[in-house]
Amino acid sequence: MSDLEKMNLPETGSADITDSSRRYEALMKDVSVKKLILQKQIPEAQVKNNLYLFERWKKEVEPCRGCKSLSSCRQKKKGYHMGLACEGILVETLEACRYERERESRLSHMNNYLIADLGEEYQTVNFQDVRLENDEDKAYYRAVMEVCQLYLTNKGAYLYGNMGTGKTWLAACAANQTAMSGGKVAFIHYPSFCDRQARTYFSGESRTEEDRCKFADLLVVDDIGAEEVTAKNRMVLLSILDHRMQNQRMTWFTGNGDFAMLQNHLRFDSKGEDTAAADRIIERIRVLAKPVLIDGRDRRNTYK
Repeated sequence: MSDLEKMNLPETGSADITDSSRRYEALMKDVSVKKLILQKQIPEAQVKNNLYLFERWKKEVEPCRGCKSLSSCRQKKKGYHMGLACEGILVETLEACRYERERESRLSHMNNYLIADLGEEYQTVNFQDVRLENDEDKAYYRAVMEVCQLYLTNKGAYLYGNMGTGKTWLAACAANQTAMSGGKVAFIHYPSFCDRQARTYFSGESRTEEDRCKFADLLVVDDIGAEEVTAKNRMVLLSILDHRMQNQRMTWFTGNGDFAMLQNHLRFDSKGEDTAAADRIIERIRVLAKPVLIDGRDRRNTYK
């Protein structure tokens, strides 16, 4: 007998089979794996042929166990974890967790925003969230009731008053209600809109935004009067407002000053004074929107 024949070589094939069987049995005893197989209708053969993928899936979803909210997510991409799907072959996917799916459902109306210059804290608010305290100022109570009535009758509003009194919050309520009803909304933070108009003029994107403002079912011009006035800004704003006035499209504004203060602000740019241009803009705002004073205490923490 040769020396080679005398050697006791390990039976690697048999060991591999035993290891695979052990791993397969361990996976099939795992409740989460069994649930995955059932939900995704994954054939047993795919499990046996892709043990490493199932083991990797178990490891990847481990941080999700016991998770109480999206804010406590421990995944690399917040709200998402590895998934598996059988499409003839087994493939890895990226799946939203139930908390992320709930968030996406709450924000589904955002698909109806043509422009959305509003922060995350405003994206789900609506008029049902309005809370009027027992000691609430009567003037504020009347103002909120008037704002709600203007919205219900498809009228425009010019909400003005000191910072922090809830003007943007109320305008966001109107915008979200419209979007939730299937209407198209353009919500522009006016100073930011003016900056974008200047930056994207030559690319043509500025004209696209201008058109979206013209044709939206509801346009909200937030923080008007805080922008740097230019002849170009006045021309674009006048074009938007003129189109909306002629087509009777609901238009809302928020600003710190009343019509007189806004008119004075719009008169001056870096090149001097243009009273006629300011007058034309104010004339259209008066036609489009009823002024409502939102005054009183700082309410920035009321709805958090």
